[in-house]
This record gives sequence, structure tokens and C-alpha cells, in this order.
Amino acid sequence: MRASTRTEIETIAQEAARMALRRGNVRKIAGQMVASAVSRQVAAQTTEIDERTRAMLDKSASEAVAGHAAKLPGATEVYSVAERAVADAIAAAEPEVLEKARDAAEKAVAGFAPPVVNVVLPDRREVELRGDSHRVLPEVLIALHARCHVLLVGPAGTGKSMLAKQVAEALALPFQALSVGPTTPMSKVFGYYDAHGHYHDTPFRRAFQDGGVMLLDELDNGHPGLLAELNQALALGTCAFADGMVDAHPDFRLVATGNTYGSGGDRTFVGRQALDAATLDRFIVIDVPIDPELEKRIALAHAPSRRKEAQELLEKVWQLRATAEEKNLPVMFSPRSSIDGAKLLEAGATPDQVLRWRVIRGLSETHLSALGIGA
Repeated sequence: MRASTRTEIETIAQEAARMALRRGNVRKIAGQMVASAVSRQVAAQTTEIDERTRAMLDKSASEAVAGHAAKLPGATEVYSVAERAVADAIAAAEPEVLEKARDAAEKAVAGFAPPVVNVVLPDRREVELRGDSHRVLPEVLIALHARCHVLLVGPAGTGKSMLAKQVAEALALPFQALSVGPTTPMSKVFGYYDAHGHYHDTPFRRAFQDGGVMLLDELDNGHPGLLAELNQALALGTCAFADGMVDAHPDFRLVATGNTYGSGGDRTFVGRQALDAATLDRFIVIDVPIDPELEKRIALAHAPSRRKEAQELLEKVWQLRATAEEKNLPVMFSPRSSIDGAKLLEAGATPDQVLRWRVIRGLSETHLSALGIGA
């Protein structure tokens, strides 16, 4: 097979993958697109074929020549027989070429399309999870279905907050969200009365009273006093709001996220608060590490026309991440670096610009040197 034809088929597989995502028929699209390429190959009667086809050619040509040798007066007719043998050999190999191209297209689709996960809950109800999601999503779903509150712990950019929203969608529950910090006031969580005597509720109040999944983002960044006020709500199912006591709805679930396990700041997340053991005891803790396959799928999807450069960016970020971890450097290369970088590539930025703007921005010369990057 000609190298140019092989390259063309690989390109077709990539294009077929993108078209299949929109139309939903991989084999039909791949077959239609590859057929014309193979037809051109057959018409050209190329002699630059792979070993399998070459073996078929040798056998076909040998048999054809032997069968006609007695009645061939000259080299011209011998060449004609050989050419027909070449065409027959390539035509015989066509189904195999098509099958390989279809397989390549399906593999390309797998790189673009997120997997579909089916989770069977304790009540034997099956939930189908679609879309780009972290591999621990089924675990979070089971924990919340068991009416447990969950603390998701992991580095920045691993998709912890998105997990909470996806679980709410899977359970068909309303979703509420609130990010907490050192200065978050009680009124932002429990509500307040204004000067006219009107009570203003909050996302937490709505989820607690009416049911739903409540996301408390960055729990380990919140003030310990505020978090202690939540203990009663989580432990007893009753909460004191500004306008009185309210019982929790049966469908109330709380998902908290954090970069630490509540033990205080570390070399990367220096501003995190130590959480009271009584607060931590209210949660099921699920680790949410970086999911390389999820990171790759999302990043490449954001740069369809610059897939090769996006792949190289991914590998560079992974290398820097591993080096930083190995040397215990207080720097971070989260999946957001890869994903944002892919977006920049697709928008027209050069790989060098992406590296400077998003991946290594703000790093000192000492850290750059430790990472093996020239300042």
C-alpha cells in the first residue's frame, strides 16, 4: 500500500470520527469515505503494497504467467498478465483495507466521544451516565443514593464541582451551589431579614427545605465557625435558619469539595483551614485524583483542527506534573492547563505562547530550572 494512501486513510478516519459524532453512524461514514480512496489505489495498480498483498501478488502473478506461458509470444503480453494479477491482488485485499479503516475510525471516535457508564443502584434502578465525567462518578452516585453526605478531596482542576452537578442530574434532583471562604458570612448560608422585614433565602435553604443536591465548594477554605453551624443540620436533619427551625427534605444531599483532608494547609494549598473532627465525621470521603483519560478527552475535543499539537501539549503538561511531584515543588499543573491550552491552540495561539501564557506563567527562575525549562 502506498504511504500516501495509508496517510490518506488515517486522515479519513479522523474526519469520519468527527462526522460520526454528529451523525452517529461510524461504519457507514467510514466505509463511504474510505471506498473512494481504495478505488483510486486499485485504479493506479500500485506495486508499493504491504507484505500481505505482495505475497498475494507473487502467487497470483506466478500462476497467471505459468498458465499462459506457452502461448505468450512476447514480453508485452507477460506484462499485461502481471498487471491484471496486480489488480486482482489489490481488489482481493480491499475488504481487509476497509475493515482496518473502519477500526481506525472507531478508535478515533473513542478518543472524541465520552464513554457511557451504567450504574445499578441498591434499589436495582439503573442510571445511565453520559458525557465527560470522572471515573469516580459511579461511587459518588451510590454514596448519595444511600443518603450520605460526601466530601470530594483532590487537586485543583480534577472535576470535583462538576461531579456534584452530574450526580444531581443523574438522580433527577435540583442542584444548588455555594462557594465558601474565610470571610463567608452566616447570612450567605442561612439567610437573613432585610430592613423591611423580608426574609431572603439561600441556595442552601432551598436544597435543605425542598430537596436537591447542595454543593459546598472549597469546604476546607471556609471559616471553622461557619462549618460548625452546619453540624446540626447534617447530623440531626434540622437546621436553625434566620426565620426558624426547618427539617431537612428527604431528598436533601450535600456534596462538599476540598483540596485537603481538613488537616490544614500544605506546600501547594497553603491557605486551607483545619477542619473540626466533628464536621469531618459527617461526611463520606471520596478521593478525586487527576483522571488522565478524562483530561485527554476534553483537551483534544477543544482542539479538533490542531489535535497533534494538543496531544504534544498534554504530554508536556504530564511531564511537568510528574517532575514537580517527584521533586516536591510547590507548583501545580492541573488539567485546566491542558484544557485551556487546547482552547488557545484552537483559537490560533502558538505552542510557545500557550506554554508561556497558561502552563508556566508566574514561575520563578528557580522553579523553571528545577523543571528543566530555560528561563
